[in-house]
Amino acid sequence: MARKKPRRPSDPAPESECIQFSNERSLHVGEQGIGATFLNPKRKELREIKYDGCYFRDAEGGRAADYIVGFAKEIDVILELKGSDLNCARLQVTDTLERWRDDPIHYPQIVCLIVFGHTFPRMSSRLGALERDFLGRHGILLRIKQSGAGKFNFRRLAGKL
Repeated sequence: MARKKPRRPSDPAPESECIQFSNERSLHVGEQGIGATFLNPKRKELREIKYDGCYFRDAEGGRAADYIVGFAKEIDVILELKGSDLNCARLQVTDTLERWRDDPIHYPQIVCLIVFGHTFPRMSSRLGALERDFLGRHGILLRIKQSGAGKFNFRRLAGKL
């Protein structure tokens, strides 16, 4: 079944409302007990965009990932925090990726990350296959990890280490 192209946001929010910058040693983003911590030992500039419901506002309820975390104007990580429904998470990340590639503020490299809660996803035996399929379809790395399973290094997520 062919998917429709994701809708564009109707009214983008003012950037200052949805985008924060930091140069702390780590950045934690989370919602409802699910989170991801990104390491920044050299204190480079990090950009945190609250994407779903803030930067991306769609009156019709379009699908969107929760955050986009940027590193040193080099790498953007599209981040979806999910309980356990990986199919839904994958669709949210895919739709966000298609919109984000056209956004003028995106950084040169984009990586996608799904962090799921403590409930193990029903599709756990297929995580590697989902990651490979995503790479084949979109030419972008997708990582699927459990919340609290570790801290994330931007370069490692991007396949540079």
